Amino acid sequence: MVLNIYSKNDYSRHFSMIFKEIVHGGYLTALGAPALVLSTSIIINSGINIPLLIISYLIPLIIYSYDYMSDLDKDHETNSDRYKHLQKKKKYYPIILVLYVLLLMVLLIIFTNFKLIIFIILMMLGGFFYATAFKGITKKIPIFKNIYTVLTWSMGGTFFVPLHYSLTFSFPIIIVFIFIYMKGMINAIFFDLKDYLTDSKEGLKTLPVIIGKDRAIKLLHLLNIAAFFPLIIGVYLKIIPIFTISLIVFYFYSLYYLIKAKSAYDDKLWVKLGSIADFEFMFWPAILILCIIVF
Repeated sequence: MVLNIYSKNDYSRHFSMIFKEIVHGGYLTALGAPALVLSTSIIINSGINIPLLIISYLIPLIIYSYDYMSDLDKDHETNSDRYKHLQKKKKYYPIILVLYVLLLMVLLIIFTNFKLIIFIILMMLGGFFYATAFKGITKKIPIFKNIYTVLTWSMGGTFFVPLHYSLTFSFPIIIVFIFIYMKGMINAIFFDLKDYLTDSKEGLKTLPVIIGKDRAIKLLHLLNIAAFFPLIIGVYLKIIPIFTISLIVFYFYSLYYLIKAKSAYDDKLWVKLGSIADFEFMFWPAILILCIIVF
């Protein structure tokens, strides 16, 4: 009986460790990138390529891992749970990053073409430069951080597909890119709401720092409405498939966490809301596929 109790406790402890690693190690957040690539593939009907999805997953995983370790001291104030978890594995992170990069290189060489490889190298360099050299520019140029990071991820989520298949950059791709960019901007500015006091102390000119938390939330509500205009226009003009309009359900998804953010002051609640915000992109392919099956 005692052995069973110890066994259950061990399982519970191991499960807790694995769960924390998945959440705080960037594994869940990185799923957003392949979700965007998959959504783009479904909308423009290019076919689904598994190696491409794995590649698109590894890229943000590498950048997030590097960024998390670079900002570990800042997490001590804004995300204590992640700080405690990452601090324990800090010495292993260089090895982990090397393994990620080696796996990415192998997949790129085997499954992709020269154009996509160059694009990915430039995108990753941009991510690393932001984490090191470009971050300070946000102290001079308002919302530079959001514009730069969202542009990078939106281009990755949209352009991976046409570059991989050597497709021309048509109107459907442009519409998808605009939609992803606008929704990505909502996500990026939303995360600045939690850190606006810290960002203010560091002199970073994020939107919440410039206009205040409440006004920033109001602006995000407007952007949440405007983000769906490209889809509606695209469907009306028959540029993109009619099932794409099903993504409008995510207006209400974003509406929920934006409303909750107005009265959120507890760190644990912000972590919960942040997870909800990041999960949105992961649900896009499921809704699109479900709509195709049903209709």
